[in-house]
Amino acid sequence: MEDDKAAWTTQVRQAIQSGNLEGLKELTKTGQNLDTMIDDDGNTALSLATYLGHEEMVGFLLQTHGSSLSREDILSSCLTALYTLASTRNTQYLHILVTVMTSRSRTQLPYVVVLQAAFKILRTPPKDLLVLFCETALRLMPDLCRDISLNMVLYEETECYWQLLSHGISLNDIWPVNCEENPYSKYDTAHNLFDIYFTHGCLFTLHTSSRNKITKMTIQAANGEASPAVLYVIQNFPTDLYDDVFKFLTLAGFKMSPAAVQRMANMTINTAGHLIRWYKDFYCRPQSLKHLCRLTVRQNLRTNVVHAVQQILLPEDLKRYLLITDLSSY
Repeated sequence: MEDDKAAWTTQVRQAIQSGNLEGLKELTKTGQNLDTMIDDDGNTALSLATYLGHEEMVGFLLQTHGSSLSREDILSSCLTALYTLASTRNTQYLHILVTVMTSRSRTQLPYVVVLQAAFKILRTPPKDLLVLFCETALRLMPDLCRDISLNMVLYEETECYWQLLSHGISLNDIWPVNCEENPYSKYDTAHNLFDIYFTHGCLFTLHTSSRNKITKMTIQAANGEASPAVLYVIQNFPTDLYDDVFKFLTLAGFKMSPAAVQRMANMTINTAGHLIRWYKDFYCRPQSLKHLCRLTVRQNLRTNVVHAVQQILLPEDLKRYLLITDLSSY
């Protein structure tokens, strides 16, 4: 009996290695357990087919034997696809990864584990593979946006974040944004762009410079409608985010109510008083025509401002100005 099983295992391995799909189909009709390790490296039929890039075999195994494959086998195949994608830079393995991930429901497969692994394995520069993974995941499984944005913050992936914005991914795709009218809010739309930061305590566990970069990138990509919620969060969860992030918000066109100005002035944070004085001075002076034009252009870009600005035929200096890259240029 053991000899028969060993022979079957050898035949399965050889069929997969040679890409013999028809032979594999015949061998799997015996009803043998496909979770069985079929080589000395600890590969199962699914993980070996994934490693060798046999996409049709992977699809066949998942479609006809998916119910008998263990969650561990599915996860092993996902990790194999990620590691091979990183080493070969062959995007075929991304297609295989998507096939494996979408073969089970989220309740059966812990996608969070796969996402965390992707951020660890695909972090080596250039970041194009990580960006491609995030774009693909957001397109196929939009409900993963919270997990993706959380990992982007936790791993301080500012380069990946900027590339996603530059590729046209909107803030609504990246962040769990609620755009429904809230009758209990003084804002018509509640753009809770930074809810995830405080829900998970990310802002208090990251280096200030890295999290401020992500915050400023979000302000650069958001049009005027989103900025009230950004400042609302900063006011209600006071951190060292004030400083230049507050100035970025102001240059993006946000105006505080008198009550909010007074509330901020009463803050015990050292920089609050300085920023209120800067804010009042900024709005006491007549705004330059250039700055007013910037606000008008940004407020009329109803999507990802970073991507939209790149599509406009303008000199690079003007594009940088529209994206508020320099706090000293009013």
